[in-house]
Amino acid sequence: MIKQLPLVMFHQDKHWFALEAAYVVGQGKAGLLDAETRVLDFSQLLNLAAQASLSSLSHHWLRLAGSQGRWLLGISAAAELIEMPVEQIHALPPLLQASREFKALQAVAWYQQQLVSLLDARVLLNLASPLLTLVAPDANQVESLPSPAN
Repeated sequence: MIKQLPLVMFHQDKHWFALEAAYVVGQGKAGLLDAETRVLDFSQLLNLAAQASLSSLSHHWLRLAGSQGRWLLGISAAAELIEMPVEQIHALPPLLQASREFKALQAVAWYQQQLVSLLDARVLLNLASPLLTLVAPDANQVESLPSPAN
């Protein structure tokens, strides 16, 4: 039985979010980008930054692996690899699950006295597809995530 779930947690606009670590293959600081990988600022998915430039919103990137290839998710600060105790994770109540507007939201959790929204990276990719632009990270700007502390 799984007791801990590896998650990549990040902070955006006063809220905490997490993705299953298996879907995050790296992170880096925003830097020079070329035209091969898809990128999207996370706040655009939350409708927090209509038409703002990516460089003014995102200072860091998460490299996600999805069913449609690799892409970058722009976030405001560096992400952290954690192990979330499964007893801290709670499914959304049925009414909230049915009526939520942000379909990537799958569950919530408490971590160090913070409410964390757990997102499904596969759903996030589908939601992001119409908004993606073609850019890629500078290889010098991308780093692997460290192993979680036990």
